[in-house]
Amino acid sequence: MNTFALGTSPRSANDKGDFVLSGHQPVYLPGIILFNKIALSDAFMFVGHCQYVKKSWHSRNRICLGNRELWLSIPVKTAGLFDQPINDTYPLDGNWKRKHLGSIRQAYGKARFFDLYFPELEAQLEAHSGSLSDLNISLIRLFLKWLEITTPILDSRSYQITGTKTAMLISMCEAVGASAYLSNEGSRAYVDEKQMEDAGFKHLWQSFRHPTYSQQGPFMRNLSIIDLLFHAGPESRQIVLECGSILRGEVMFRASA
Repeated sequence: MNTFALGTSPRSANDKGDFVLSGHQPVYLPGIILFNKIALSDAFMFVGHCQYVKKSWHSRNRICLGNRELWLSIPVKTAGLFDQPINDTYPLDGNWKRKHLGSIRQAYGKARFFDLYFPELEAQLEAHSGSLSDLNISLIRLFLKWLEITTPILDSRSYQITGTKTAMLISMCEAVGASAYLSNEGSRAYVDEKQMEDAGFKHLWQSFRHPTYSQQGPFMRNLSIIDLLFHAGPESRQIVLECGSILRGEVMFRASA
């Protein structure tokens, strides 16, 4: 067992001393909710061994261009492949990087903090040549750096994670020595809290309230984190920390400032 060392997270809102783990599949340019969940956790694990799903958040996300949403989608190699994990999925060659960067520049070039972040984002996206999973992870790590969220980041490839759905969450907790697992509301359909309890682990829910902030037009929700960063700059950190909490019964525990 590759047990993770405790006591390295800045999160102060811990419930009764629990070591709280969360995880997610590596997704492209994810939204605010993921970064709040990471901030609420003592450790976070990427689970790129899960199956790649076409036309999912794995390879696409939304930005705001003018007064409309725009999907940025990465074309990937799927021909002849079945049940391929995200870790083994690769973008197709082509000019999709140039198109994505051009769309981001067009959408946010006049945003207040565009010049603070875009050059590094552009350089990292252009330089990447590996798998879709590794691309997404590298971008998420970049956004975490900008947000100054220092939760330790783990990768399921470093552990022997087994099972699916709730069984996989149990395996993840066992692998790193966590005592509790944090899920968002979108996981209600497959998390069996009784199964978690029977295995000796607590299950917690993320209570998320989408923040509002100044955009260039009518406010649009559930966009990529880059929308927040380009508009709010360094204030993005506090916005991310304050928009969610750990919910157990009637008690909420917020991320540390």
